[in-house]
Amino acid sequence: MLIDDAQQAKSTVLVVEDDEDMRHVYSAGLGHVGYRVITAATGTDGLRAARDEHPDVIVLDLSIAGADGWEVVRCLKASQKTGDIPVLLVTGYSNLANRARAEGCAGYLTKPIRLDTLRTAVASVLAPVS
Repeated sequence: MLIDDAQQAKSTVLVVEDDEDMRHVYSAGLGHVGYRVITAATGTDGLRAARDEHPDVIVLDLSIAGADGWEVVRCLKASQKTGDIPVLLVTGYSNLANRARAEGCAGYLTKPIRLDTLRTAVASVLAPVS
């Protein structure tokens, strides 16, 4: 499912990933199709960016520096400023989908992630419910 170009161009995605290469790949891949992408290398910086920028969706690596990914999700969901932002959790573990849903994540992606899969997941979270 893809969203229309106008929606995509005004949607902001926060990528929280401590691996610089992956952060660049996700950012370039999403930016290439029209998303405004902001990035953070640590959980702490990701929380700050979420509060300051209020992105439309957050792509969050579970294993990040500066804070446990689960703790970042809990902080995001507990805050009035960020609780409504959908979070797509990214991890190398394939057995955490139920926990991700229970923690309030909008989606769960297992590494390695193809760019088309990431783009589709972001688009589906942003698609209006009809």
